Amino acid sequence: MPGAEKSIDVQSLIAARTVEEHCRLAEEYFAHLTDWNHHLAKPFGSSDEAPQLLVNFAVVVQGLHLCPGMTILEFGAGTCWAARILTQLGCKVIAVDVSPTALQIGRELYARHPPLGDRPVPQFLLFDGTKLELPDASVERVICLDAFHHVPNPEQVLFELGRVLESGGIAGFAEPGPEHSLTTQSQYEMKKFGVVENDIDIHSIWATARKAGFTDLELAVFQVQPTMLKLDQFEDFLRGGKSSRKYVEETRSFLGNQRNFFLYKGTPKPRDSRYRQNLMAEIKISPATSEVPAGEPIKLAAVVKNIGEAIWLPRSAGLGAVMLGCHVFYADGHVFRESYHWEPLSADDNRSIQPGETVKIEFALPALPPGSHRIDFDMVSNDVCWFAINGSQVASIAVVVTP
Repeated sequence: MPGAEKSIDVQSLIAARTVEEHCRLAEEYFAHLTDWNHHLAKPFGSSDEAPQLLVNFAVVVQGLHLCPGMTILEFGAGTCWAARILTQLGCKVIAVDVSPTALQIGRELYARHPPLGDRPVPQFLLFDGTKLELPDASVERVICLDAFHHVPNPEQVLFELGRVLESGGIAGFAEPGPEHSLTTQSQYEMKKFGVVENDIDIHSIWATARKAGFTDLELAVFQVQPTMLKLDQFEDFLRGGKSSRKYVEETRSFLGNQRNFFLYKGTPKPRDSRYRQNLMAEIKISPATSEVPAGEPIKLAAVVKNIGEAIWLPRSAGLGAVMLGCHVFYADGHVFRESYHWEPLSADDNRSIQPGETVKIEFALPALPPGSHRIDFDMVSNDVCWFAINGSQVASIAVVVTP
């Protein structure tokens, strides 16, 4: 059409400036903001963007297999809405961005909405566009949400992410697809602000990632907009009928220009008791019935076997430390006291229990008041869960305390 404005070629835009100049443009975008409220409200800044932000975040978080206490680097953290949620989840967050103003907005977000409970203090790290001021193998996870496609030097950045990620770590990305630069919004952003809106070529990324020390790649299959079905179509879908084609077609269409992917570095570490999944045990307590005088401790023996797939961390671990716990009930079934006593599984505070391993301990419960009691024994992972929530069986004994 005569007079139509020429489209911007993203590669020409990248080549026209140095990395430092691209970083300066990113800072100018945030520095010129006169109202921070939209960014402080993220991911709920608007009903239009919330679904995409939330679904992408959920997909990446699940793929990262996070647990409390983990050190996670958010690359391109921007105003830190995701970083704050990760802090609330108990992670040690390093929020990285090229814009000091964006990180200042992030600090303001934490100040206005501090995470609840005792959570690790976040670190805000300014990135110069080329080198992360972090030691080698110093983070367990990397998360990048719609930021990598803004990078003018993706190969160099991938090498940096590979350098700081420890062996066994995972880097998770939520990014647009191979034609992102051609979309109307991308063209608008590049023309108005000069920011990079690069295409995501997963083959090129994977070729570079292998050189950067990553050993595997996986992509997530999902969509943001749910497929809506009538009741009969839904039941047909569950049976694997024709209605499932609609979901597949809509998902394929969505993924045409979306790439949520995970880069793995080395062999994943074995699961441990900081994760709820696979925490299972067999417990035998003896004697099954006993009678003790009031004021006397209750002497017992336990045989405990780790029948799950996770390593049980020792008492010294704090978070995720596995111990033998119990709940005490009156004879009529009413609770006397939840979480009455926790018993270590070893005198060695640093000894972990491996899957398939059996331990035997002798211990004494604190004295109970006179009466008949039922005591249910269950394994507990500190600040994670009681094993029974996973279906692990409890062991019950009966105790009569005489006056």
